[in-house]
Amino acid sequence: MEDYYHTNPFCDYQNTLISFRDSENPENRISFLLGFKKTYTLPPNQPTLTNVQTEIVKRFVKEIPDELMVLFKQRYFEAKAYGEKNPMSYLEFEPGRLFTYVELFPKANKPVEFALDTVKYLVEDSYDIDPNNKNRTVKLAFYKLDLEEENKPPVFSYTYYFKEELRVAEDNKIPEDQSAVVVALNASIPNLRNLLKDRYRDAKNIGEELLQKSA
Repeated sequence: MEDYYHTNPFCDYQNTLISFRDSENPENRISFLLGFKKTYTLPPNQPTLTNVQTEIVKRFVKEIPDELMVLFKQRYFEAKAYGEKNPMSYLEFEPGRLFTYVELFPKANKPVEFALDTVKYLVEDSYDIDPNNKNRTVKLAFYKLDLEEENKPPVFSYTYYFKEELRVAEDNKIPEDQSAVVVALNASIPNLRNLLKDRYRDAKNIGEELLQKSA
């Protein structure tokens, strides 16, 4: 039996991939996703199990000892801790996808926060990591900090251009209430442009590494 885990600390799958390998025929495997509530599903794109294989899986899930389930959960959290220290273990080059800075650098612990009047905001900055795309922009998502509510959608999103004339043109497009928030952000973090430029460069460097890794 072999067990595999996601290392991405931002994905809470609550399962492990279990694979039974035939010692005499390594190509003969039975693989399934074991949920920590003693459920199971098949991994994506895997052929349907035979009746005999299904019975083997059902019996394993039903009779799994509590001690073994505790071990799987422990390894699950160890994998997440590993991913937090080694983001290259879960990052993959995906053209066109935007990655948040914290996803690229989970240990950086450098949140962008500010306040407008009595309202506190968190800014999530996302980047196109493709080194061949010289977009020179950052996608900013603004969230109201509310400790009582989690997983709330952003209040609004905004494209930050490094080129000043493009940034001014973008600022002129957004509603007045959103403009006030953007102005407050710039006032709270005077070096915002340099901060985002540094993060943009970091993101492109990660993209270059992933691109070479996938070549």
